Amino acid sequence: MIKVLEEEQTYYNSIKPELLGKAKGEFVLIKGKQVIDTFKSKADAVKKGYELYGNTPFLIKRIEELEIPQNFTSCLLGV
Repeated sequence: MIKVLEEEQTYYNSIKPELLGKAKGEFVLIKGKQVIDTFKSKADAVKKGYELYGNTPFLIKRIEELEIPQNFTSCLLGV
């Protein structure tokens, strides 16, 4: 099984304490093992990601001490 964004997630976890000190509450854009930038809004981070990388995977995460899992449902499940 291919794990998309595994490298980016691992890198984020390794630099999370530093990011919390600099940009807590903001959104970080990560590609590979590189922080591209931090942004005040998720929309700005997504826009920059698409400008730089098009339709390829990149990671955007809100910089928070405690991450709350989010669950999403789809009416397309099981179709």
